[in-house]
Amino acid sequence: MQILEMVTLVLVDLALLVYLVEKGSGFVRERRKITRLVNRHPEMQGVHPEQDDLFVFESDDCLKDFVLQNNEPGMDEPFYVPEDELDQD
Repeated sequence: MQILEMVTLVLVDLALLVYLVEKGSGFVRERRKITRLVNRHPEMQGVHPEQDDLFVFESDDCLKDFVLQNNEPGMDEPFYVPEDELDQD
C-alpha cells in the first residue's frame, strides 16, 4: 500500500513538472515572438501584437474581392471609391 502511494505521488509530481515546463516554455516563446516582432525599438515598448491594432489590417469582403480578383495592372494613384458605390453595400 505504501509503495502504491509513493508511485502515485511520483506520477503526480511528474505531471506537475511537465505542466509547469510547458507553461514556462510557452511564456518564453511568446516573449521571444513579441521581442522579434517589435524589434526592440523604443517606440514599440509596451506594444502587444494581439491586443493592439497596429499589426492587423481589417477590411470588408468587398475590398478583399476587389484586391484579390483584380488581374489588371493599375496606375500609381490612391484608391478611390465614389460615395454612391459605398452606400450600395
